[in-house]
Amino acid sequence: MGWNDALIDSTKRCMIKPVQSRPSSPRVRNLIGFSGLIMVIFCGIVAYQGAHAYRQALAEGEEKSLRLTHILAENAELTFLGVDLSLRRAIERQYFNSLFGNNLPEYTEQNFKIWLNETPQIVALALIDESGAVAVAAHKKNYDHWLDYHKTLVGQKLFEHMREADDTYVFIGKHYTEDNNSLIIMSRRYNKLNGDFGGVVVAAINPDFFTDFYSSIASGNQRFMSMMLPDGSVLVSGPFESAANEALSKKWLASQPKNSDQVKNETVSGDSIKIVSAKRLKNMPIAVSVVLDEEDFLYSWRQSRMKDIGFLALFTIFGSVLSFFAVTMAKQIIRVEESEAAAILASQAKSEFLANMSHELRTPLNAIIGFSEMINSGYFGPLNAKQKERIHDINLCGSHLLQLISDILEFSKGDAGKLELIEEKVDIAEIVNESVRIMNGKMKTKGIHVVMAIEPNLPFLWGDKRKIRQVLINLLSNSVKFTPENGTITTAVRLDPHGNMALIVADTGIGIAEGDISKALSVFGQVHRSKSHEGTGLGLPLCKMYAELHEGKLLLTSKVGEGTTVRVIFPHQRLMSGKPELVVKN
Repeated sequence: MGWNDALIDSTKRCMIKPVQSRPSSPRVRNLIGFSGLIMVIFCGIVAYQGAHAYRQALAEGEEKSLRLTHILAENAELTFLGVDLSLRRAIERQYFNSLFGNNLPEYTEQNFKIWLNETPQIVALALIDESGAVAVAAHKKNYDHWLDYHKTLVGQKLFEHMREADDTYVFIGKHYTEDNNSLIIMSRRYNKLNGDFGGVVVAAINPDFFTDFYSSIASGNQRFMSMMLPDGSVLVSGPFESAANEALSKKWLASQPKNSDQVKNETVSGDSIKIVSAKRLKNMPIAVSVVLDEEDFLYSWRQSRMKDIGFLALFTIFGSVLSFFAVTMAKQIIRVEESEAAAILASQAKSEFLANMSHELRTPLNAIIGFSEMINSGYFGPLNAKQKERIHDINLCGSHLLQLISDILEFSKGDAGKLELIEEKVDIAEIVNESVRIMNGKMKTKGIHVVMAIEPNLPFLWGDKRKIRQVLINLLSNSVKFTPENGTITTAVRLDPHGNMALIVADTGIGIAEGDISKALSVFGQVHRSKSHEGTGLGLPLCKMYAELHEGKLLLTSKVGEGTTVRVIFPHQRLMSGKPELVVKN
């Protein structure tokens, strides 16, 4: 295989396959899935808390209903017992008045007024004789029309019922006044001295007494209580009027045995959830019930759920926006990684290609240079002047091309991380002198003045002598190339205030614009391209690479029309005394 075929084969092997973008990255899918999972978990937590809070609110509502029912039942029991006590006192007073012949109506009326003041739940008292006529009556203010004192009560339930009952029976019922207002009537029978029916004593109770009491112990807009007789007649209900609540209370009463004393708590589902709790009084034929509506006992729960929904909506919006940006960022990172991978592959392939190409080209170039030198020396016979001139040109071009390829090979090795230093103790002053002598011919041709400023008693430098010399030759070559005739090139070596060694090459050449300095330091970057300024653009990048291999750095400052100054800084860790031992690095 010839060198050309080898070059083509090397090129094929170094070709870069394009990096295909993945339609969907697992990382993006995982991010989306994770975001969705977080949302589901959060919604689940909110739902669980809502369900738990609902059960808790329902349990608290049931407990509250039972508590209110017990309190209301105790209050009703005490109220009716207090009224019954007043009735018994009236019957007792009537009995003794009849026994001692002191049955004066004015005395009874006076007693009634005293008892009305002592018993706030009673609004009126009346004594009805055996004929149904009102014998004595008294009432509180604004209750003038609770009973028509001039009409007989014969035929009315409260009178007729008591005529047939014994004196242990107490009558409780509902009574409507002439103003169509309702009162609760409670009455007892009294007998004459011979045991015959003597009449009834009647007490009127304002139903608002019970609703006001319930309002003082209950809360909510839909609060409802009722008091019913065993036959289902409603004595009082409220403060919120509701036929549905009355129906629930009657349904509970109808389903319970008459002598039942238990408290029933029932949750009713329908248009709304209601909690029903009821209790029969022990000493009175009355049942009390309490109905709580969901609007009341679930109010706090609903308010909390509205806050949860609002927070969930904000969290969803925020999470969606955050997920969107996260997915967008993840996709951008993937694109950057793919681009970076492609760039790395391209860089590796480029370095490999340049290295392989340089190796393949150096073999024939060495042959061309060698054969041209043999021909020029007359090894194959004498040459005329024209032939010698052309052979000399061939040798110069081959040498130039070989140097170019060597630079490319060196840079590709450094770029691939395969460039190594052959370190030894270096006398920097000696390298400067050698390099200036090498470039002296070109400097004299252009009449360039050379200034050397080497600080005396410099320490040795631990480094690669060949590469340091190449750095200096490249810098001097650039200065000679871009410095006009009769210009000045200064080469200096000194220690800076930090103890580092600075190798400086300054010229009075055409200079570089500040914006073009980065271009001059880049690979194959040439600021001044012309036939008189030919070059590869690898000189300064190679110098920078060699400086960094020595743990140093290259600094370039320049101004158009005034010249360029390049400083190569070697760290103080690489400086040595006159002894061969290397100074220990930090």
